[in-house]
Amino acid sequence: MNKNKIEDLLEMQRDLLKHVPYRISDKIVSQITTGVGIIEETLEYLNSIGRKPWRPIALPLESQKEELVDILFYYLELILLSGFSWEEVVEEYKRKHAINLERYRKGKDGDYSWDDRATKEEL
Repeated sequence: MNKNKIEDLLEMQRDLLKHVPYRISDKIVSQITTGVGIIEETLEYLNSIGRKPWRPIALPLESQKEELVDILFYYLELILLSGFSWEEVVEEYKRKHAINLERYRKGKDGDYSWDDRATKEEL
């Protein structure tokens, strides 16, 4: 085997896939599909605001709003598919909000002690 031809790489991948347990539940497939929907609609929204340097013209506000609502549809669907109650989601949002707020406060002072990935000088 040469291992440089595409056919050889495909054969190597087939061998690898034999080790992957491939029963994905319908629920997980739905969650993946919904997550991809969020990504797609987010990209459509970003295109609608004129983010590309070669096409900096935004679509009308109504079109931008429609893309935001499409994102919201998928997020709400994902919440329903997750099995979490709305109350649980709100509680977690508030918990995480407090953490993020503290991170912003520390970041203003140059304190990145909560993040071991970088120091202010590296940013």
